[in-house]
Amino acid sequence: MPAAAATAKTRAPNRRVILLTVCLGAFMATLDTSIVNIALPQIARDFGVSLVQVSWVMLIYLLMNVSLLLTSGRLGDLLAPGKLFLLGLAVFTGASALCGVSPGLVWMVAGRGLQGIGGSLMLGVAPKLIALAFGEGERGLALGLFSTAFATGISVGAPLGGIITTYLGWPFIFFVNLPIGAGVFWVGSRVLRPIKAQKGWSWQSFDLWGAVILAGTLGLLLLGLTWIRKSGWNAWTLGALGLTALLGLALHGLERRHPAPLLHRELWRRWPFVLGSLAVVLTFAPVMGVFFLLPFFLEQVYHYTPNHTGFMLAALSASNALVAPFGGYLADRLGNLLILRTGAGLILAGLTALIFTDPETSTLSLAARFVLIGLGFGLFQAPNLNEILLGVKSALIGLAASTNAVLKNLGSLVGITLMVSVFAWLSDNHALPVSAVSPDLAAFQEAFALAALVAAFNLLANLLPRKP
Repeated sequence: MPAAAATAKTRAPNRRVILLTVCLGAFMATLDTSIVNIALPQIARDFGVSLVQVSWVMLIYLLMNVSLLLTSGRLGDLLAPGKLFLLGLAVFTGASALCGVSPGLVWMVAGRGLQGIGGSLMLGVAPKLIALAFGEGERGLALGLFSTAFATGISVGAPLGGIITTYLGWPFIFFVNLPIGAGVFWVGSRVLRPIKAQKGWSWQSFDLWGAVILAGTLGLLLLGLTWIRKSGWNAWTLGALGLTALLGLALHGLERRHPAPLLHRELWRRWPFVLGSLAVVLTFAPVMGVFFLLPFFLEQVYHYTPNHTGFMLAALSASNALVAPFGGYLADRLGNLLILRTGAGLILAGLTALIFTDPETSTLSLAARFVLIGLGFGLFQAPNLNEILLGVKSALIGLAASTNAVLKNLGSLVGITLMVSVFAWLSDNHALPVSAVSPDLAAFQEAFALAALVAAFNLLANLLPRKP
């Protein structure tokens, strides 16, 4: 079907149901992330593992997303994107049940990996579905609502995760996805199934080897970073990082020759796309890295219960959710750059204030710092994505949007790895089970300082002009 016909068809009244469906899918994915983050200290205690070990519960999910989101976005161009979204939803929901019955960390990590596969299918094609349903003049508000769904999942997940973990136990943070997933499937099945592929399938149009090498490159990079924090610069670490470099060079050479590469040359030759992509990584790395550490910080240093921790982190996520739609709305009227630069500045201010947090800091003052980070995070995302997509050809919108989603997860992956590595390097008891760890305020403060440094680079990068 021609692109114009497909776009016209999805601009029927059903487009609101399409937007609702993809927003509910995003809500479920981020609800699970924030709930899991709150429960990590309890999961670590029950499984008898350290902070470094339990970090794999988050890292494997992000790794699968980073490895497969580009492939999912490309498949959304070649196959029916609505059916791919529904398939991802089914995989994600089934994997949630597996996580809930996990007897140990290995099973938990396996279930989270499957969740990552399902989430990559959903989130990889969701921007494509939005782009088909809404034109450029109204896409900013739609993307803002999509960002709101992300933020709302996080904001609801934080307090809900604390309540569920406190009163029901951590397995139920995964079981909650079962009724949500069934409801989203029921709402979206009727409107998503009829959406046809914009292009006919051909192996020449699908970069299979590029997808495989990209996944291998990112996996080896993560292993190398993990081994650095575990055993230093030994032969295994150098070998993993060396293979990462070789695979990266092979990927570059392959993508230059492939007729339909995942890392499309036309996108990466555009300065607004390159700078916006860099800003995504530099934004998500400090915010999500700190977000991972905060439950351990609040429970070890402030001695908060999981319930109290969840409501404290809701200050960050709720402020993000409240301001996200206004970020897209204001960007449509005042310009993308003004809004996203304001957001980057607020993130830097909030992370800098966290460095000076200690047990004598009041709860109100601590919550205000979380709110500052959340406001900046919410303002930044929609205008930056809108800036990235401006001028991109219709046939490449799915790939461009999925690349942006990959970079969000890549930033989160790098941020969590860096924060945990710095904390492990500075803390004397990082290898002990979480139940045996004593508070180490200085290590947390140094990790927050690293996050603020990355946020400062992000603000400087966003002050550069983005003219084509």
